[in-house]
Amino acid sequence: MITLKNLSRKLEKLEASMQKDARRLSKLIRKVKRAASKTSPRPKKALIRGKAEPTAASVPPVRQKRKLSVETRAKLSALMHERWAAKRAMDVPVVAAEPVTGSTTNGDAGNGR
Repeated sequence: MITLKNLSRKLEKLEASMQKDARRLSKLIRKVKRAASKTSPRPKKALIRGKAEPTAASVPPVRQKRKLSVETRAKLSALMHERWAAKRAMDVPVVAAEPVTGSTTNGDAGNGR
């Protein structure tokens, strides 16, 4: 049989667990907001105080393409081709061929064992 005392205890426990869950939820919300504020750039203090006007996000300057004359481009091309050829020559392993003789250092090698 459920008495009024038992019902009030159950109600108190339920309210306590709801408050605990609400605290957990608010703690998670604060963590998310804190993490979001760390990833976004912070506004300047003057902007917060209302003394400065907000500016558009600064865009890095676009690098200009080098303007080369035809002769300069040909010189640069020849120079790069020389570099690449030298690099390829360094990468190719040089294998020295040993002279083949009829006799071997191991006497049993010629017997076919």
